[in-house]
Amino acid sequence: EEAFLQNLTHALENIWLTQNRFQVQREVAVSEVLPEQGAALFYSDRFDFVVYEQQREREVPVLAIELEGREHLEEEVKKRREEKKQELCRRFDLQVIRVENTYARRYNHIKEILMNFFRNS
Repeated sequence: EEAFLQNLTHALENIWLTQNRFQVQREVAVSEVLPEQGAALFYSDRFDFVVYEQQREREVPVLAIELEGREHLEEEVKKRREEKKQELCRRFDLQVIRVENTYARRYNHIKEILMNFFRNS
């Protein structure tokens, strides 16, 4: 995850060279990102990474990124939990991008994901 965080931060800096308006935080509780009534279902669950945008005096979450290993596809409990988290994010209009663990160290892949996200936002 540390290598992914470095690549993600570096990619954000390169996309927004002259602007320091985005920040990445790691292991953020779902309850900190989504409105209370929906997040209560996932009080102890976390997003791997959240990208925040500085808007006036506050930081607003604009994107959550989840690294996914094989266990997310094979273990039913984790699979159901991730599906519920995805539905909750859809309901509150928070984009979630899922990145396979094997791509965590691929800077160009991460930069392309971010560029596509910001282009379509």
